[in-house]
Amino acid sequence: MTKERITLFDARGNPTGNKDRAAAHRDKDRVGLCFVWAAWPEPGGARMLLQTRSRPGDPYLGSLDSPAGGHVQADEPHAETARREFAEEVGLALDPGELVFLGQLHLQDPSERYWRHAMQFFYLCTRPIALTATVFNEEVNAFVEVALADFDALVHGRVQTIPARARYESTPNEIRPREVTPAAFAAYNEQIMDAIRRSSRAIQTYLATGAIDATIFPASG
Repeated sequence: MTKERITLFDARGNPTGNKDRAAAHRDKDRVGLCFVWAAWPEPGGARMLLQTRSRPGDPYLGSLDSPAGGHVQADEPHAETARREFAEEVGLALDPGELVFLGQLHLQDPSERYWRHAMQFFYLCTRPIALTATVFNEEVNAFVEVALADFDALVHGRVQTIPARARYESTPNEIRPREVTPAAFAAYNEQIMDAIRRSSRAIQTYLATGAIDATIFPASG
């Protein structure tokens, strides 16, 4: 079996080489992680798509997250990682013009359940996505749609519950109402929650103005 090779990065997000994935994590190298959010404007307010993590062994099993995310593969631009991961986890192929680069953020947390050192790259898919268009896979067993403003209020602690619509792998032909609470994010540490809050701010800014606020994500670690 061919080992998975991933890209390593410096503190400014520049690639420095590649390495076997298991060895990179063992040696505490700075790996690249790419996350793709999905949000789009609607007359009643912007909507947002999330996923429920379901990969066996995932320390964040059952948590809500961006619709797609994963390691930057060896010699792969992170923009291409974004498109690949979205196709794999949501089941939809994206054109380059449907992705907006929001920014990057360094992550280093030795107190985490498993030691993580990464440069995180954040993208936004601007295509409206119907829950019925999503495709389930080993890593995702539910997709959830919420109002972007509600999501922002929840992750910033201004509310304790928000309404949502959800499609589950167990009943794929049904769209069910759901309440989302802070428990959906309880497994994440503060650094991860900070990245989620920054992403929410960046998404709202872009959808409102069509511009990226460069102050939300610092350019380096």
